[in-house]
Amino acid sequence: MKLEIANISNQINASAFDAAVVAISRQVAEHFQPEWGTAADIVGTVVPLANRTAPIAGDRDAIIYVGDSSQDPTTGVENALGYHSTNQGNIPYGFIYLDIVKEAGEEWTTTLSHEVLELLADPDATMTVTGPAPRGGGHVHYDLEVCDPTQGDSYQIDNVSVSNFVGRSYFGLKNGSGKLNYLGLPLRPFGVRPKGYFQYEDGGGKTHQIMGEHVTPHQRAAKQKMGKVRRNRRREDRIE
Repeated sequence: MKLEIANISNQINASAFDAAVVAISRQVAEHFQPEWGTAADIVGTVVPLANRTAPIAGDRDAIIYVGDSSQDPTTGVENALGYHSTNQGNIPYGFIYLDIVKEAGEEWTTTLSHEVLELLADPDATMTVTGPAPRGGGHVHYDLEVCDPTQGDSYQIDNVSVSNFVGRSYFGLKNGSGKLNYLGLPLRPFGVRPKGYFQYEDGGGKTHQIMGEHVTPHQRAAKQKMGKVRRNRRREDRIE
């Protein structure tokens, strides 16, 4: 996959942005691909934003935007979906909003890593895995999100913070390392780390979220805001 990370922010300097792109590229090649079998050619670009246009040159399979503020009228949450479709059509995408990242108490590079890995695992946000229901008997459909259950767990690559992620065994899938998450932290299959969360759909097509025990009200609010433009929204649109 050819993945473009487009910096449309004026808050991140060039050296910090370049370091993040290099570190996340290493994470994908050295840690994520051996587990999930998905590779990416990641390119970072600084793109001036004007009049709701941020032209991305070249042929890309997916784009992730790093923007200044979720309240900005040109990059805000309410306009994000229209903004992307106007400029890039229907190719897979992601948005990182720096103010919401700060509100959630996260490093922006960790959030960017999170978005990159989840986009690589399931570009169109359509894949689910059948597993035991969190409460009661029966089975439900878990969204194939590889960083949500381990959110809040991070590690360093070249002094850049990146996101922990679950292994294939977490979903009961074969051909992985057998580890439930890259860092080897306590986690059960289809479970959640203290600051993580997951989403599933029941037999009636309803979407549910379960939060880790240490997710704060501020983090819940931030997740709710990002849910309007991130993968959960696209999953809900698919279900509806």
